[in-house]
Amino acid sequence: MKVSHIKAISRKTTVKSQLGIHARPAAMIAKAAAEAVGEVWLVRDGEKADATSIIDILTLGCACGAEVEIEVEDASDRPVLDRIFELIEEDE
Repeated sequence: MKVSHIKAISRKTTVKSQLGIHARPAAMIAKAAAEAVGEVWLVRDGEKADATSIIDILTLGCACGAEVEIEVEDASDRPVLDRIFELIEEDE
């Protein structure tokens, strides 16, 4: 059995868009998350959502000002984490 020593990483941010995370940014986040090697999660108020699922992202109800944590299971997915961070921080 192969043992992985790669550790999960996370980063917190605040939703900047006045519209919150709605369908278009959720789709962009899901597209970015789909490129990851491991699992990618968005966490808000203890609720965890699969970042590859637009519906899961929308169910978090991330309005402007909401604090969101982005978690990636595999540290090699840091570029994906950083891209999602940028998408959430955009004030579109």
